[in-house]
Amino acid sequence: MDALQNTVQQANLASLLGLHLGLSLLGAVASNPTYNIPIFFFGIWAYNYRESNSPLKTFTGVLGFSIFLDLIWLYLHGGNPQEESGFGFSKFFTIISLLVKPLSVYSGINNLKERGDTLNAGNWSDAPGAFPSGGYQNVRDGDSAEFA
Repeated sequence: MDALQNTVQQANLASLLGLHLGLSLLGAVASNPTYNIPIFFFGIWAYNYRESNSPLKTFTGVLGFSIFLDLIWLYLHGGNPQEESGFGFSKFFTIISLLVKPLSVYSGINNLKERGDTLNAGNWSDAPGAFPSGGYQNVRDGDSAEFA
């Protein structure tokens, strides 16, 4: 675990995002997961956006979920069902990107910690349009002196 931590700390999130974006663009010569390129462009923007940690939280969560989506995509399309030329080339870069994604998620979490935040999603009272925990008034009791 210490070796993984040292590796992630030496390679910052910006360089990992550049690597992912390059791998995704090279993999775009044939069928590949189309969601990866926009995720990595959003990640580059979220990394550079310093006014709030919300975009970086969103990116880290989506990147973690995309690992699961990549596994499903490789299961469904891994055998080149359309007999597409260049598919092996594209699949190679998709697999390399998939192997680096856990490091990027870990780096995103570390980046959030450096900014003084965590990956937690908050609670329902933090959601837009939700009532805060003290948002409701107590109903008066009919037996109280105020009611009379």
